[in-house]
Amino acid sequence: MKRTWKSLVLSGILSLSLSIPAFAGSWQLDSTGYWYQKDDGTYPISCWQWIDGNNDGVAENYYFNDEGYLLVSTITPDGHTVDSNGAMTVNGIVQTQDITPASAPVQSSGNNTSTTQVTASQESSASTTQSSTVWIPATGKNYHRINNCGKMNPNKARSMSRDQAIQRGYSACSKCY
Repeated sequence: MKRTWKSLVLSGILSLSLSIPAFAGSWQLDSTGYWYQKDDGTYPISCWQWIDGNNDGVAENYYFNDEGYLLVSTITPDGHTVDSNGAMTVNGIVQTQDITPASAPVQSSGNNTSTTQVTASQESSASTTQSSTVWIPATGKNYHRINNCGKMNPNKARSMSRDQAIQRGYSACSKCY
């Protein structure tokens, strides 16, 4: 019963995102589960994919298995957690990336532990948007764009929104910003 409820919620959320035209593909559902079809007809397999399914300029990172299906409410093969919507979470926080419509979605490799890397065309947009995810080290007063900047231990870094980091008195790292 509990699993059925989660499936219904996931179906409802993803159905809403299907009603809005996507820039680079669309969510598909079959008897096995959800998968994402790109405009060129291909779909991600055994990898992470940044997808802005509702065109709000913010993409979430999703993992697709070796058959191309979205993993939900589990641990991915590379050890990351995904929530009931399939989005990557770190310490319970959905990882997001500010994107521009011209560059959505951005694909990352399954081995990439940083969830906030951006392409050169996105850098200026992401750096001016206050709501992007940043990384806070165990010690120090700077926030970082990537979780392994300099000598920061990525296993002890925690993520939060850039707004939260600024409100808590953190400053931008001069190396990554």
